[in-house]
Amino acid sequence: TNPSSGRTAVIKDHLLAPLPLSATMATATVLSVTLCISLAVLVNGHGAVVNPPPRNAIDHDEAPWSGGVPNPIPFEPFCPFPQDAKTLSATNGQSCFWFSNGAGIGCAQPDGNTRGPIPNQPAARKKMDPCGKNFTATICDPKQRTVNTGAECGAADDWYYYSPWRAPGSAGVFDSCGMAGGRTAPGGFGAVYQNTTHAKQGDLGSKLAPRPTGTVWKAGSVVEVSWALQANHGGGYSYRLCPADSPLTEECFFKTPLDFVGRQSLRWHGVNGTQIWIDEPYINKGTFPPGSMWAKNPIPRNDIHQTGQGFAPPCEESPDCVPTGKDDSCFCSGMWGPYNLEIIDTVQIPATLKPGNYVLGWRWDCEESNQIWASCSDVTISA
Repeated sequence: TNPSSGRTAVIKDHLLAPLPLSATMATATVLSVTLCISLAVLVNGHGAVVNPPPRNAIDHDEAPWSGGVPNPIPFEPFCPFPQDAKTLSATNGQSCFWFSNGAGIGCAQPDGNTRGPIPNQPAARKKMDPCGKNFTATICDPKQRTVNTGAECGAADDWYYYSPWRAPGSAGVFDSCGMAGGRTAPGGFGAVYQNTTHAKQGDLGSKLAPRPTGTVWKAGSVVEVSWALQANHGGGYSYRLCPADSPLTEECFFKTPLDFVGRQSLRWHGVNGTQIWIDEPYINKGTFPPGSMWAKNPIPRNDIHQTGQGFAPPCEESPDCVPTGKDDSCFCSGMWGPYNLEIIDTVQIPATLKPGNYVLGWRWDCEESNQIWASCSDVTISA
């Protein structure tokens, strides 16, 4: 059911307790469970589409992903999402490790190296414009920003001014379906891909083989899509379509950006879990291509010491929540996940689309880092 008509919903159902990381452990109470996560503090923001399943999950049938999600979850190379109230799924493989590192607003290409500002580290306490173009940010409203929201737009302490989210869609990418590991060679801050028989560091997502998903959408219909966070770096995202028999380029995807319909929602514990709806306005001004519709990442990072002022969580957060904690019990905020949570949207399939096979592209332009994540999923459009 829809328990809330406002942006902030009160959580009363015990199903919203953070998911135990062992698939065999029972669901615990809201206030007592702690996610045990052993991770480095400074990492890339990682996320991927869950529904429809992406091509980028190509490694899901190999070990260690075929063996399920371990406890505790290592930062690399898992991209967990909720299967049900007791289980996290590993079937997304390394899908959240396909991205472009070193992207900046107005830059034609990423540089592969720039991670982005880290204000609490003196050497990285500065704006980072990877291509030196001095492009003008279009997202200045603090309500549309996700980190350091108290800084005046363009001011000396507006550290994230050149990050991709500050002019959504304007930053070039290595590949519209992501690059394995974010750059051609392994690097820091999570820019690493575990090579398998299917893919290796530096591979391009657009060259991955199609992955039949059985997803059929009718032209003109409204459909549900979802994605999950592994590490949270704010910003926002869009969905778009490209014919499967066309080159999967930004030029192709820019031709068919999808409009969001209705309201964002958050769902814990999989398709039969608890869901709440939130009123976070979509954005279609200052976006690229012009008029394309984007959604703000609704999960605030809120690690004030590193990224400054954030924004209010979209649910009634646990009193035990420590946003920066490696072992946290946050419901809908923080640096990690939450892994038992999916971000749900409904999008409009254009009525004018010709029937056929398409690729659904998802692009997440980060704000706390100079990075862009991508997933590509195979779908069929029917008449």
